[in-house]
Amino acid sequence: MRFIVMIYACLLTFSCTKKNTAVEMLSEEVDGAAMAQDSGFFVKGPYAQSVSGKAVIYKTGNTWELALENFSISNGPDLKVYLSKAAEPADFYNLSSLRSVNGNQIYRIPAEVSIQNYSHVLIHCQQYDHLFAFAALSKP
Repeated sequence: MRFIVMIYACLLTFSCTKKNTAVEMLSEEVDGAAMAQDSGFFVKGPYAQSVSGKAVIYKTGNTWELALENFSISNGPDLKVYLSKAAEPADFYNLSSLRSVNGNQIYRIPAEVSIQNYSHVLIHCQQYDHLFAFAALSKP
């Protein structure tokens, strides 16, 4: 019984320190014809040790993309990129898993997503429901 309690305590202690997001530096770039529509700088949430960079919504023709520019965040498990109606994951659209904790990265926004309905970009640990960072979007 004592052994089971020790294992359970270890699992609780290390549950949000599991690292599974790629740490390679990405350097994706937005098409030169893209027009910035909304942007905001990332702010650290309660579960990130550090975050920096900017979220920018771009439009090229009829295509919408989210770019994370000069982005860096402390690593965590099951990190997702959300478009959200608030600075918390209450009413959101899950764009994708975060591809890397460092560098420039681009996420295509599906045509069925009404971008004007979303005011924030979140980096969220879906597995443990922990907010790592958010960026409030506004017109540049």
